[in-house]
Amino acid sequence: MSSSASLEETHSDPTTSWWRTIFPPAQWIPAYQRNWLTSDLVAGITLAAYAVPVSLAYATLAGLPPQVGVYGYLLGGLGYALFGSSRHLAIGPTSAISLLVGASVATMAGGDPVLYTQIATLAGFMVALLCLLAWVFNLSTLTNFISETILLGFKAGAALSIAATQLPGLLGVPGGGSHFFARIYRSFFSLVMPT
Repeated sequence: MSSSASLEETHSDPTTSWWRTIFPPAQWIPAYQRNWLTSDLVAGITLAAYAVPVSLAYATLAGLPPQVGVYGYLLGGLGYALFGSSRHLAIGPTSAISLLVGASVATMAGGDPVLYTQIATLAGFMVALLCLLAWVFNLSTLTNFISETILLGFKAGAALSIAATQLPGLLGVPGGGSHFFARIYRSFFSLVMPT
């Protein structure tokens, strides 16, 4: 039997096809070319130069210690490298998610930093479980029912909320406030009438 015939049998085997679907690196590793390595190293270093400060900032935005952002970015990237289907997609935290985690976990933790970190970690694992279930049941088609207007409103709201959170640091004044308008008022009041 020729090697090409055995290769065709391997690709037509349902078990092998299922494995290659579950573990996408099994598809692209055999086709990887050595001359791509230099470009991939440059791309990896460039992504790391971007990802490290961004992950530190997003962890701070979520109210977590900065190193948690690096761990989250690293674990998310490794998980997607092993089980993701796109070679061109970069996975990591986003400002909107960090802000949502920070806002929701703060009320549950009641000021306890250890409990805060534990709840945020549990939230991360629960989201991973939900993503796994969404993949198993092919729920990605549900995103077609979310209108562009809703997504635009969510992005604009997240941008304004993040700006209000970072405004005290930009102006060099003490921040605070539990919601958008309170943060804006306190920032400008501290700027106009410093203590």
